[in-house]
Amino acid sequence: MVKKSARMQVLVNLAQREEDKVSELVASERQKVDLDKRKLQDLMSYAEQYDQERNLLGMSSHLAINYQHFVDRLQQAIRQQEGQVARSEQQYNMAMRRWQAARAKTKGMDWLKDKSVIEEDRLEAKLEQVQNDEFAARKFFDNSR
Repeated sequence: MVKKSARMQVLVNLAQREEDKVSELVASERQKVDLDKRKLQDLMSYAEQYDQERNLLGMSSHLAINYQHFVDRLQQAIRQQEGQVARSEQQYNMAMRRWQAARAKTKGMDWLKDKSVIEEDRLEAKLEQVQNDEFAARKFFDNSR
């Protein structure tokens, strides 16, 4: 007969695999957030460079208008990237919550398995004590005849 703790170990293993899978997702989402933040920082740095150069250059009104259109598009790209960072962080946070739930499930399953092991050990010890008592009683009974 398969012990309850052995059956529970199968559930613990399944829960651990799911936790590991979600953990990989969390790492992937974290990398995406970092990449999106680096892209945003690059865009902001690029915009700052252009802003500094504009102040240093004397431009005709035609060039200034074209330059301003470019800067406007760059600012729009920055806003879009900020939105992407926010979405990436939201995905990361959702993955973290999934991992936390998976971790809690694994810990719960492991606790139940440990509880089963303790109960099985207690029952085995009780059974062994009963067998020892029966053996001692038989031996005593046999010796008294």
